[in-house]
Amino acid sequence: MPLIRDIASADYPVVEELLYLSDLGVGGFYDPGGLDVVVAELQGRLVGVAEFELHCDFGHDEGREAYPGAQTFIYTVAVAPTDRRGGVGRALLAEIARRAQKVGDTFLALVPQDGDQEAGRQAFFQACGLTLYGPTGPGAAWGCPVSEILALRGTADAAGE
Repeated sequence: MPLIRDIASADYPVVEELLYLSDLGVGGFYDPGGLDVVVAELQGRLVGVAEFELHCDFGHDEGREAYPGAQTFIYTVAVAPTDRRGGVGRALLAEIARRAQKVGDTFLALVPQDGDQEAGRQAFFQACGLTLYGPTGPGAAWGCPVSEILALRGTADAAGE
C-alpha cells in the first residue's frame, strides 16, 4: 500500500518526470500553481501524483449537468509506468475523496486528458467508479459521488489491494 502525502518542493523534479511519462507534462520545471497536490510513495520512491481543487464549481459556466453539493475537480492522476495496476492510482483517488468529504464536497469530477494514453486513462477512471455524464465528445466530463469512491476503496482495502 502506498504512502500518500502532500507534495514537497523537493518532489517537483520527480513529479515533472511522472507527468512526462504519462503524456501529461509540458516539460520544464514543475509548478503546482496553487492546486492541491498529493504524491504516492512506495518503498521510498515517488511513484504517483494527483492534482485537484476542492470546492470547484466545475462546468457551471459551460452549461454542464449540475450535481447537488460542492464538487472537487481532479486535474491529473499520474502513476509511474512500472507501478501501474498496483493500487497507486486508486489510493490517490481515495485520498482526494477523503479530503473532499472532510471539507463537505459530495462529488468528484474530471475530464480525462486526451493523447496517446487517453483510452487507458478512461478505463482506469471507469474501473474506479467514475462515469461519463453530460454530453460526449472532446472535453467530456466524468464523475461520481465521493461516497462511491470511498466505498470502493473500503472494499479494496478489505480485499488486500
